[in-house]
Amino acid sequence: MKQTSLIRIITASVLLFGMMTWGGFSAYANLKIVAKVNGKPITNYDVDQRARFLKAVTNLPETENIEKQIRKDALQMLVDDTLKMQVALTTNASVRQQADGPAANLIEQSFSSDDETGSAALRRMNLNYDSVKTKFATDLIWSGYLQDKFADKFADIDNKIDAELERISADASQPQVNISEIVLAPEPNRPLAATMTLASEMVSAVKKGADFNAIAQQYSAAGTAQQGGRLGWVLIERLPEKLQAIIAPLEVNGVSDPVQLDGAVYIFKKTGDRKNGANDISQSRIWLVRAILPVNADATKSDRLEAAARLERDVSNIQACDDMIALHEKYGSGTAPLLEDLRLGELAPQMQNLVKELNVGEPSEALSFSEGIASFMVCKRLKPELNLPTRDEIYRVQFNRLFGSLSERYLLRLRRKASIELID
Repeated sequence: MKQTSLIRIITASVLLFGMMTWGGFSAYANLKIVAKVNGKPITNYDVDQRARFLKAVTNLPETENIEKQIRKDALQMLVDDTLKMQVALTTNASVRQQADGPAANLIEQSFSSDDETGSAALRRMNLNYDSVKTKFATDLIWSGYLQDKFADKFADIDNKIDAELERISADASQPQVNISEIVLAPEPNRPLAATMTLASEMVSAVKKGADFNAIAQQYSAAGTAQQGGRLGWVLIERLPEKLQAIIAPLEVNGVSDPVQLDGAVYIFKKTGDRKNGANDISQSRIWLVRAILPVNADATKSDRLEAAARLERDVSNIQACDDMIALHEKYGSGTAPLLEDLRLGELAPQMQNLVKELNVGEPSEALSFSEGIASFMVCKRLKPELNLPTRDEIYRVQFNRLFGSLSERYLLRLRRKASIELID
């Protein structure tokens, strides 16, 4: 009996010593278990590390309410991560070790810079390397587990890509917006009212400079969280009317107020706007040449009309830009004849209307300007390319949408079946 007790004491001492070698852990003299998930303990140190990680990457304001909510969210995330890891280990006992390398690479990609490594950056932020690596490893393991479990559903993505490409091409001229989203689903430790409060704090933080996409990556319940909440270009008319009313009036880079939809809270950011879709003619590139017949600023109306008539006679037989340049130089106005590589939408409205109606090599009617009377000719016109997303881009959108839906539903099932004990 005494030998068994001694072994337990030695084992506990070894574990404690191992934990105290982690960065910053020596300060945790009052280490205690705050939750158990199917018997697996979660400590106050684990919660502190996850809360510190959330604050570091989201840059949310350090108000008392936010501090409390972040700790609650950190605990719930750890509970969920434990459930994810436990169920994945039932199908592959070595999956944790297999994820170590990729998780370490993710840390470097996410936190390293020219001046320091990812691990050094974590130390500077007083974040434990192993805690962050475990979080990243869990994300990778959960993704692989769901893809294996629901392989039949993920296999159908290719058919959805074909349908999406066809739809995007057909709707290329319709108004579109580029948006990102944060979807906050109420959690056991965060009811709907508290979720709305957190969402309002997030909007306030983003307006003060916090990174919308970083917040989405850590907090959003949608599949787009893996891409920082980025939904990409969507047709306005395909959005629900309630969302159209929220998103359409936003300025580019504007952020919406939180809105409740289907039991969740949504925040949107508009990052782009195409009034005429991907085929927006205003994005055409234009090369112009002009012939300007000088007229004195104090010339009478009749003098200007006479000059306009002369110009129209002179350009009536011109069909090439070189000939237009020669006529301009003959007039000797001293202005440059060539206007190269212009965006149609950048021209004054009068010029836009003129250029849109002209064929290449066709002189325009005479127009009066302060420099004199001018005729324009389009030398080259490049219509905007139909910049359709690639199959890989559409795959990622479809994958994230399916993954988010499956993840939320399956995680709810795991919670219901689990033994979760929260300890004060």
